[in-house]
Amino acid sequence: MENKKFKRYGLILYYLLKIISKTMKIQVIKSDKIKENEGYVCGFWHNKLVGASLGLINFTDKKAVLASPSKDGELISVPMEKMGFTVVRGSSGKDSIKAVLKLIKFIKSGYSAGTPLDGPKGPIYQVKPGMLYLAQKSGRGLVPVGVAFSNKWTFEKTWDKFQMPKPFSKMLCIAGDPIFIPEDANKNDYLDIVRDTLLELDKKAEEELRKK
Repeated sequence: MENKKFKRYGLILYYLLKIISKTMKIQVIKSDKIKENEGYVCGFWHNKLVGASLGLINFTDKKAVLASPSKDGELISVPMEKMGFTVVRGSSGKDSIKAVLKLIKFIKSGYSAGTPLDGPKGPIYQVKPGMLYLAQKSGRGLVPVGVAFSNKWTFEKTWDKFQMPKPFSKMLCIAGDPIFIPEDANKNDYLDIVRDTLLELDKKAEEELRKK
């Protein structure tokens, strides 16, 4: 019963996003180092999940997303599927290695997979190693995705201060240079690199929006 309830909430969220996005001006800037028709691991912050999803809709025709088995994941999986994403349920941690292995197969076959790097429960802006493992084992680059809105609601009581764009707002999504993690590297050495890059892209997106 609980899952059905959150699926209904997910359906409501989908139609709400569809209506709001129709009124928005959305711009996506992709690094020239991103190759067409090649799979990538796309990482972003949990509070920018809505913006990153809207920005990545046209990133590739073959796209997948990792959604947690929690209520939060149930809420997100419905709109993601309706937006054209293949949803793989599971956490990015070692306890859900099957989900990660499934995503690796998708990425090697040309899919780009995305998930919040600090989700599903935080702490905020702390990169977890699961998606770095995914990039390392798939041999594909991790693309950091920064997002900014000109006008938004911020849910202050949530752990990540989740952001929802307001109708008629502008959104800028920046897909940065792919970060490659060698097979023999310690992925933990890349945690700060990915975090700093992602924070910088968010800052850049906000600065660019202020200029417009």
